[in-house]
Amino acid sequence: MSGSREIVASGAESGSSALERTTGRSLASADRLDLSGSISFFRRRLKIIIAFALLGLLAGLAISLLSKKVYRAEATVMLVEQSSGLPSADDTPTAPVPLTSQLVDTQVEIIKSRQMARRVADALKIDKGLDAEEQRTLFDLMQEKVNAQRTGTSFALTISYDAAVPSDARQIVNEYAHQFANWQTSQDEERNSQIRKQVEDRLVSLREQAQADTSALQQYRIANNLLSTSGASLTEQEISNYNLEMTRARAEAAEASARLQTALGQLRSGSSGDDVGEALDSPVVSSLRTQEGTLAGEVASLEARYGPNHPQLIRTRNQLAQVRQQIQDEIGRVISNLRAKKDVSEDRLASIAGSLSNARSKLASNNAAMVGLSELERSAEASQGIYETYLNSYKQLLAAEGTSKPMARILSLANDPMKPISPNLKLNLALALVIGLGLGVIAAYIADALFHGIKSAHEVEHDLGENCLASIPLLASVHEGKPHAISAIRDNPKSVFTESFRVLSTAIDQATMNRAQVIAITSALPGEGKTVLSCCLSHVLAADGERTMLIDCDLRRRGISRLLDVGPDQPGLIEVLNGTSPLDVEELLRDRVLCVLPLGPKSDGPDKLLTGQPFIDLLEKLRPHFDRIILDLPPILPIAATRSIACQADAVVLAAHWCKTSSFAIRTARARLPKKLVNVVGVALNQVDLRKKAYFDREDVSFYYSKYSEYYS
Repeated sequence: MSGSREIVASGAESGSSALERTTGRSLASADRLDLSGSISFFRRRLKIIIAFALLGLLAGLAISLLSKKVYRAEATVMLVEQSSGLPSADDTPTAPVPLTSQLVDTQVEIIKSRQMARRVADALKIDKGLDAEEQRTLFDLMQEKVNAQRTGTSFALTISYDAAVPSDARQIVNEYAHQFANWQTSQDEERNSQIRKQVEDRLVSLREQAQADTSALQQYRIANNLLSTSGASLTEQEISNYNLEMTRARAEAAEASARLQTALGQLRSGSSGDDVGEALDSPVVSSLRTQEGTLAGEVASLEARYGPNHPQLIRTRNQLAQVRQQIQDEIGRVISNLRAKKDVSEDRLASIAGSLSNARSKLASNNAAMVGLSELERSAEASQGIYETYLNSYKQLLAAEGTSKPMARILSLANDPMKPISPNLKLNLALALVIGLGLGVIAAYIADALFHGIKSAHEVEHDLGENCLASIPLLASVHEGKPHAISAIRDNPKSVFTESFRVLSTAIDQATMNRAQVIAITSALPGEGKTVLSCCLSHVLAADGERTMLIDCDLRRRGISRLLDVGPDQPGLIEVLNGTSPLDVEELLRDRVLCVLPLGPKSDGPDKLLTGQPFIDLLEKLRPHFDRIILDLPPILPIAATRSIACQADAVVLAAHWCKTSSFAIRTARARLPKKLVNVVGVALNQVDLRKKAYFDREDVSFYYSKYSEYYS
């Protein structure tokens, strides 16, 4: 017996070496790009992904149906080149402002600005009656719903507005277009008005300043006697006049003095004064000369007729003497007049000279005061110049009123939109589908990450370190309808289901390096199909001509007995072990290849019957008569006796429900079996759905079931 155990151990080691070599080959090819794993993942988790996708579609449909409809109206405006609203300094038209991409972007921001929203709301009176907070909310909403974008590379802008009511969207977006078209004009007018008001205010102060500077200049002139006409000061003009007067006065004085000296010289030379020029020119002297001539003629006539004492002659002579005296008196007056003229001329000359001297003194004083006058004149001129500049600007602003041109022209206005842009059912469903698929993939990855069920031979060999003996297919995955497992084997001995048990038998023999006679079938937990596996394996071995004994060792569940519907009065294992019903092997083998030692409904006994010497003796008794002895053991984890019973088997097979039994449960169960006493040859994956198995491991034989399934037909 010990020799057989050593052979089994060496066989297990050889199997491990083969496993390591297989693992090495798998790892060597792992660096190649292989999408089959991802495809398998999506196929096996397709239900989760589809479920989330359907939920996403339902959510998208519900959101679309419950969401408020939003309508979008669009108007188009075109930007045009515009000159400045203000004329240039020389009244020539200014160059137009060129259209650039930066300018277009600026206009887009103007359309979306808060000021534009305020203007539209004021024009439509939709902010009427709202308080400040409500107005802010309204303007924020309008800014959120309006949009403007450039049409390609052109200078056309498309303005859009979203609203719950089509007419509201159309009315508001059209008002946006009108307000934007008049935006530049109103901005120019507003700017011109502000500038004009500033210039008006500045003009008042500049005018006052100019007047103050001019007044200070005039007061300074008056205070310093710097009055002037025709660009020259009065003192300078006065000096100029005095110089002229002085020249004339000198000439007149010289003339008067010369006349007087001439007359006096004539008198000193013995002249009676008759030849004095002024006397010759005097009409009085001329008249007296005439009278003198007349009287001299009368005297001569009278002397010729009368004697010297004639009264008439005396009278006439007296008259002649009077006339001559008058002539002398008149000549004296002429001389006296010449002397007076000379004195007057000299006095006038002296007076003019004095005035000229005073004027020159005043001019010298004025020149000293001219320094302050020049400063005041420059200040007054500067004030006046600034005032005139602002005055000209003010006139230009007045002239520019009403001349500003709009920078945009409306190309098309919006009509009432017919279809809502939101909710977009197709887009929402597409997004919902994408989101659902994304969540489904995430959920699938989470489910895959949290899933610890044994899925493939690869996991058995690499994760658990055990041999995967066979994959027993789920009967429904390889047979139509719902046949009984025993019937399926009996009716279809060459089916894939039946063949899987032959694979299991062969794997057990290969793992033990010898023909294992006593084979124990157990599992980590209940409900993993070990009883059906034991029955089916027994039937397949018997069908292949091997004498097979199937023993039900599960005292609690009696799975074999129930499956085979053992009668209540039929003796079973307990009765054989306690000696109440002796076992006649020869009788059992008469005309039979498969024998069953069940547990009757009334069979009851302690676990020690199976773990003690009676059970060992029973196995030794059966060995010579049977090729295979199949033990259907209870689960390892809940039943302690299983560990002892397993020690009596040549090979122990752990049945694991495919995709249900946890790898942790298998490890825990394996750890409960003493390695030196229990020969666990491997794990048999049970109830494998071959249609789904291909989703997990392509290195498993079941992966290629679709390729060879027709071979069994």
